[in-house]
Amino acid sequence: MENRKYIAKVAFLSVFFDDSSDSDDSEEDDLVVYPLSLASSSLKWQNIPRERHRQKKYTRNVVSHFHLDEFKTFFRVDRVSVQGLKEKISSICTQQNISGILCRTSTGGSAQTPLEDRLLMFLWYMASLDKYAAIADRFGTSESTALYAIHNFITFINDYLLDAVILWPTPPEMQEIKDMYFELKGFPGIIGFIDGTHIPIKRPSERGIDYYNRKDFYSIVLQAVVREDLRFIDIFAGFPGKVHDARVFRHSKLFDNGPELCGDGHLLGDSAYPNLSWLLTPFRDNGHLTEVQTHYNYTHSSIRSTVERAFGLLKGRFTRLKYLDQNDTKLMVKTIVTGCILHNICILNNDDFQDMMTDEQVPQVMPSAGEYDQALMNRGSLKRLQIARALSHI
Repeated sequence: MENRKYIAKVAFLSVFFDDSSDSDDSEEDDLVVYPLSLASSSLKWQNIPRERHRQKKYTRNVVSHFHLDEFKTFFRVDRVSVQGLKEKISSICTQQNISGILCRTSTGGSAQTPLEDRLLMFLWYMASLDKYAAIADRFGTSESTALYAIHNFITFINDYLLDAVILWPTPPEMQEIKDMYFELKGFPGIIGFIDGTHIPIKRPSERGIDYYNRKDFYSIVLQAVVREDLRFIDIFAGFPGKVHDARVFRHSKLFDNGPELCGDGHLLGDSAYPNLSWLLTPFRDNGHLTEVQTHYNYTHSSIRSTVERAFGLLKGRFTRLKYLDQNDTKLMVKTIVTGCILHNICILNNDDFQDMMTDEQVPQVMPSAGEYDQALMNRGSLKRLQIARALSHI
């Protein structure tokens, strides 16, 4: 309606000036032509979509001028970690002759966006909850380019960095960890700490109800073993949030390999896990714990908080893991694993980050004794009691 009124006014002006004079006065011509051009422009503005403005050369013109703290605020990692990641990637690409994998486009061609820009797009994705379109706009590229760059990095890191970065400690390293905790807390034999955490996700289109956990949100379970410096030394991700920690544990490779990996040492876990010779849990509080058992549980809990801090650091640094708004559960799992790998790389580069989330309080389901090797459980019970008695004399 407004357009019609506007065009009518323009038509009136056109007739008025055309009838009032036959002069070739340029000012009168301007009065006729200018409103007509506005009317035409107004119609085009509504009917023809505008090209989206893209910020070109964001990395060179903006990111390169960030102070160290600014860079870390936005990307959640420092420049040293980025450089370390680039070097790892370059080394692998050279050895495997696969440099093209990170520059592929949706059509299979070679991308024009520089590799550094694509790496920073990927890191921005992991550090934020921004949509692909917002990231593309920021880096002055198309949404499809941003999406493929991010997915290519996630796939590459899973395929080529997982086994190089998520590593079980060597025998000398395990001995150092044992010695450290014995000196600090008097607790012998500790190698690491095991726990599970829920990574919030969008409801999957298939079997969505299976992902609805006891905390009333959709999630994927991440089981991890953490060492003293908060690095992950074993991870297992992919089970739906409805599945409790004990069942996830039984289906992990760690369940079968644990005795060999730990040797005479052990992991510490909460009461959701079985008490085994290589995995020690607290005494179950039935209201009649002895003083020795209570002291053991207190010491056990204070040391085990290491794994909770690791999860807090993981989610605090890589905000993407606070909610995965993806449609493919396989991509979700790869993104979780990618976060764990980047987490370790940052720690190896002394890239500290203090913005931690509040520890989760997930209801624990006690494991059924019949599901585990009774001999391992008996040895675990004896071992736990011996340690508890030793701790009571410290």
